[in-house]
Amino acid sequence: MYKGILLDIDNTLYAYEPLQQVAQATVFEFVENEFALDIAKIEKAFKQAKLHVKQNTPETASSHNRLLYMQNFCEILQLDSLSLSMTLYNLYWDTFLSELSLSNGAVTFFQRYGHLPICLVTDLTAHIQHRKVEKLELSRWANYMVTSEEAGCEKPHPFMFQLALHKLGLQPKDVCMIGDSFKKDIQGAQRLGIDAFWLAPKDQHIQETGITCITDLEEIQW
Repeated sequence: MYKGILLDIDNTLYAYEPLQQVAQATVFEFVENEFALDIAKIEKAFKQAKLHVKQNTPETASSHNRLLYMQNFCEILQLDSLSLSMTLYNLYWDTFLSELSLSNGAVTFFQRYGHLPICLVTDLTAHIQHRKVEKLELSRWANYMVTSEEAGCEKPHPFMFQLALHKLGLQPKDVCMIGDSFKKDIQGAQRLGIDAFWLAPKDQHIQETGITCITDLEEIQW
């Protein structure tokens, strides 16, 4: 039916939030123990740092950059950001990646459709997404990746999807998009006439032409 697949990574191939919470808590614990700071103060500083970065770099890959988060975080806490930011950045992602694995549904999906050309379409910096690709061994199935850092814009901007189509050498009618974000993945694909599979809780499901709602990747069959 489809000649290729556009595929989101985060919160589609694995559950993002639990890993994010563990990685963040590990950073907070390190700072608390190393500098004898109150955990409430640490948590507040991190929220402020994240907000600052997102406000300063809206709709860009940089808005997700944990190195920028850590730099601002250190500055708010009046810690030496030049010597500490990279340490905290590596601690965060090393913890995150150590726990990272494909969902069972993703494994089933790749077993069914991994023979088709696949382009990963993802918002975030190229470096960390390539680390995720390596840890999840996605090169066994996927052929290409488009990151928002590479594209200079984020989903649902059409260029993200157009660049993926160009890499696959396919037309919108030839592919489907699979992702968890209705705004970014589903609506972004729909605007170009790309069929979409929306991974979402059952109570959020809708009936709309060109959109198939699923609660697990293993439900995808055509």
